[in-house]
Amino acid sequence: MIHVQNVAFSYGKSAEILKDISFDLEQGHFLALLGNNGAGKSTLLKCINGILHRSGGVILVGERDVSQMRRNEIARTMAYVEQSNEASQFTVYDAVLMGRKPFIRVNPTKEDIAIAEQAMARMELQDFALRYIDQLSGGELQKVVIAWALAQQPKILLLDEPTSNLDLHNQHEVMHIMQEISQHDGIAVIVVIHDLNLALRYCDRFLLMQDGLVYNYGDNSVITDRSIYDVYHIRAGVTEIGGRKYVLV
Repeated sequence: MIHVQNVAFSYGKSAEILKDISFDLEQGHFLALLGNNGAGKSTLLKCINGILHRSGGVILVGERDVSQMRRNEIARTMAYVEQSNEASQFTVYDAVLMGRKPFIRVNPTKEDIAIAEQAMARMELQDFALRYIDQLSGGELQKVVIAWALAQQPKILLLDEPTSNLDLHNQHEVMHIMQEISQHDGIAVIVVIHDLNLALRYCDRFLLMQDGLVYNYGDNSVITDRSIYDVYHIRAGVTEIGGRKYVLV
């Protein structure tokens, strides 16, 4: 579904942010991008979505090169949820319906409205439909943003730190929803996340990044004492409790 090969990126003549990134991700998988701040995780998301133009390598979605796709075509294929989302004077209903913008020619159709309402129901936002989003809590706002992304009916969902600034309950709820979306809808989901235990609980693919390079990529077997030390420069123990893998620091 997503083929990333030898991707590089730099801002002007400055040092390369991404140096030689390669991985493949099929539909129905939930990938965690892991690594310290400055490793290039958010930059990689923006290159996949075509927001930033890579300086080298190839990014294919199916058989299509992202660099050859128009913005509207990308929006019909990928939904991108950035790290910070500004609240504004939109109702929840209007904000989610805006997710249909790539498909609307003049006015929303009955199908567009039905899809938006389904996305709100999926995120349990029906009771908030007429609330203004600048009146919502952080967890509620994050659900609205994800509902907006789901209304695009993407094949690929990209999320940059969707659990930051959320309480423990909302962190798990958001990650559980993303896991369900990947497994039951067959969507390829990529999330930038710092909490290794959240990632281990909900994701099934892991890409460890270090200084703009791929340190390792695969299933949860790539999360080891050694990889955590090499990538995060901290000594930790990886253990299993009740059949689940945990990182103990």
